[in-house]
Amino acid sequence: MPSCSLKVYSEFSLYGKSHKVFALEPPYVWYRRPDGEDQKMNIVTLLNHPTYIPSKSLRKEKDIKIETKALVKLTEKKRAEVSERFEVILPLILLDQIKEGSTRALNKFYDKFEHFLIPGEVVQNLSQETLLDRIIKKDGRVRSTLLSYKRAYVVGENNSENGGLENLASKKGKGYTGRKDNMELVICDPKHPETILDVLYVRKTEGQIRILKEVIENEYLTKQRLSIANIEYKINRQCDINDEEEISYSTIRNIIKRIDERSKAVLRDLRSAKRIYDEVARGYANRDALGCLDIVQIDHTRLDLMVIDEVTGVIERPWITLGVDVFSRMPWCVYISFEPPSMDIVRKAIQHGVLIKDNKAWYETENDWEAFGVPNIIYVDNGLDFKGTDIKRLVDETLESEIMHRPVKIPHFGAVIERLFGTLNTKIIHMLLGTTKSNPAMRGNINSEEDACLTLNQIRKIVNIYLTDIYPFEKHGGLKDSITPTPLLKYRAGIQEDGYPKWIDKCDEEKYKIDFLLTDKKPYTRDGVRWENKMYKIKDDKDLIAKRTVKYVVKYDIDDISKMYLLHPKREEFLELKCVSPPYEELLGVNRYTYQVMMEEHRKTQKGNMKTIPGPKQVRAAFAKVQQELEAGQKQKRTLKKLRKMEGAFSITKRFSNEQQRIETEHISRREELLQNAMAAEEKRKSQ
Repeated sequence: MPSCSLKVYSEFSLYGKSHKVFALEPPYVWYRRPDGEDQKMNIVTLLNHPTYIPSKSLRKEKDIKIETKALVKLTEKKRAEVSERFEVILPLILLDQIKEGSTRALNKFYDKFEHFLIPGEVVQNLSQETLLDRIIKKDGRVRSTLLSYKRAYVVGENNSENGGLENLASKKGKGYTGRKDNMELVICDPKHPETILDVLYVRKTEGQIRILKEVIENEYLTKQRLSIANIEYKINRQCDINDEEEISYSTIRNIIKRIDERSKAVLRDLRSAKRIYDEVARGYANRDALGCLDIVQIDHTRLDLMVIDEVTGVIERPWITLGVDVFSRMPWCVYISFEPPSMDIVRKAIQHGVLIKDNKAWYETENDWEAFGVPNIIYVDNGLDFKGTDIKRLVDETLESEIMHRPVKIPHFGAVIERLFGTLNTKIIHMLLGTTKSNPAMRGNINSEEDACLTLNQIRKIVNIYLTDIYPFEKHGGLKDSITPTPLLKYRAGIQEDGYPKWIDKCDEEKYKIDFLLTDKKPYTRDGVRWENKMYKIKDDKDLIAKRTVKYVVKYDIDDISKMYLLHPKREEFLELKCVSPPYEELLGVNRYTYQVMMEEHRKTQKGNMKTIPGPKQVRAAFAKVQQELEAGQKQKRTLKKLRKMEGAFSITKRFSNEQQRIETEHISRREELLQNAMAAEEKRKSQ
């Protein structure tokens, strides 16, 4: 993205005519009109003027880069590879800029790559060949490889709108895309399935890919650290069950070997991974600031004040993130919210510092906030919120600055920002209703929660007025030996000497803000994109609806969760998706953290309402009664079965007895009949 810097003899267009800067008298810029008349204008008023256009001499193309669309779509493994290649060739790039007379590049080289120089050597006298040999000796890469990286980067810088980083992305590993049997194996985080760890290209069936994905994610990427032999057994066992062809051990081993090493280490052995991969900048700025925004210190603290959240009504202490220019002690950035420190908050603070601040319109201040632009070094502590890969890329690659961490347990290296925190609390915060003071002894009988009356937006306005209209004009203890004893005078003196630092032009701010947002990957189904139990959609979405395995690049703003942006895979542009559940109007301007607190309060209310109706205890008692009835029915059923069996046996016995009696009766009757017949025959014979 283009950036601008303003110095004497710079040119710009105003009201459609060319003007030339001939003097800087901060906060005013003296310029000469085409008719020869000299005029002056406030720098912030000039930059916010609707007809202001920087000329080519003022605008420096692609000094500030956005996260280009090609880089956004890369996997984490590929994106890390781009950062690694850029870091290797950065000394060569800085050397070229130094040869062109860039003071900023010179300072950065001494801060970051002084180990490439021998004692007493001047970097301006260093040749590219000598520096290249020293890089090869340290890094171990081939000379032709480094030169090809640099060549690709320079070509991209000169010919591409997206800069040279895009040209450092590796093309290998995509397989033979012309083959129909070339399939994607997407490996995701087992605990967070929406996070893609790596994408591998294999020639296997859909069933085999499903089995590989399931076993690798749930069995291999775990703390149990199963061997590849065990994984091979489990995979082929599943293949047998699902009637899939067996996969050879060597194939499984090669697939696992291709998975991102850092992801494997973090999920299988976190303790060892921290020692190897934790991003810690060991260096620190052991020199004085050489000019305006040469070194900026950033840190967080909790305000000594109870503040009311306008949305939820919750009363608590907000967090403040401040940045200060070490050279002049001028405030550079501020961000206040209830959300604890995180990488999201750091991004917001840096964005506030880089962009032009229109505090007269936003907070009705009497003066302009004159400190804005891109610093050379951003100096932070060793908190996890400052150590993320995204923050390092933002500072090192997008802003082309440098992030440095304070030495551990040496507080005086952060003294400038800590002093600003103390001054803010003493001069403003401790004077407001709802203050908690610095400790219970100072608080005394003050009931901070009962006294709280200020909302978050009100405290933001108060702090911005103090940092714009009061603090810059007060004498500073760190500048007492200077002929410019206030932060504003010191800053203006630095501007007169070196010119204004680079900044983002107004016409590029909107595009820059979108690309500055946090990035994630989400599927788009018939319901839209689901993010933290909220659904986002766009009206014309027929070409976006796909399976859950197809994921799109999305960007979101933690200060306005009513919408998000989705990168269209074909049109190569970001589309605005509005929240449909809950409705867009209800979430307009709502902060992410505030919404989470609001939902938590809602859940607590619902839990309280549950006590007025039969709860879990009553439900369990009812289930117990049902169980008793079932058991009683089972016993009754068994008793009836026994009775039926007994009745059946009695009936059979009775029938048998009756049959015997009948047979005997019949037998007796037959015998009597035969006897009578015999007696009758005897009587007849005698009579004859």
